[in-house]
Amino acid sequence: MRQSLNEFLTTGLANLGFDGGLDLLWDKDDHTFTVDITFSIEKKGQHFLLDMTGDSSKENPIEFVDSILIYDSTNQKFKPAWSDDFLACIAYDGESGWKKARGVAFLEYLKVILLSGRKNLQHFLSNSEKLDFLLNFELKWSEEDFEELVREKEKSVSGILPYEV
Repeated sequence: MRQSLNEFLTTGLANLGFDGGLDLLWDKDDHTFTVDITFSIEKKGQHFLLDMTGDSSKENPIEFVDSILIYDSTNQKFKPAWSDDFLACIAYDGESGWKKARGVAFLEYLKVILLSGRKNLQHFLSNSEKLDFLLNFELKWSEEDFEELVREKEKSVSGILPYEV
């Protein structure tokens, strides 16, 4: 039985074992998937935190949210300007979807991002030796590292994950 891209993402994200939130949103009209990543962590001490818009937050626990867009490269509705709104924008090829190697690499690389993100966020919130306004936290996605992992997986993983409505 052939697994669709949607089934693969749904199952794969559920099996990552991330202790935060991972939500998969499927927009059938625009042929996109959005993976919302939410870190929630208790803030210790009296840190003064600013979000990206400059608003202060004293909420506890602190929630940090970022998203990955997976889009149909054959769909003309997608606007490249949106890419600044996402941690990463990753294309799939219409009804052909992804090669399974790309899907496996995506989940593996996402797990690395989640683990390093959790560690970096804990460090960010526990670092009391530096002035709060000098600290910055954000997730980082390396397109080069991701594509290198895809090439590595293509050596051992075959098959496709078609986009099915």
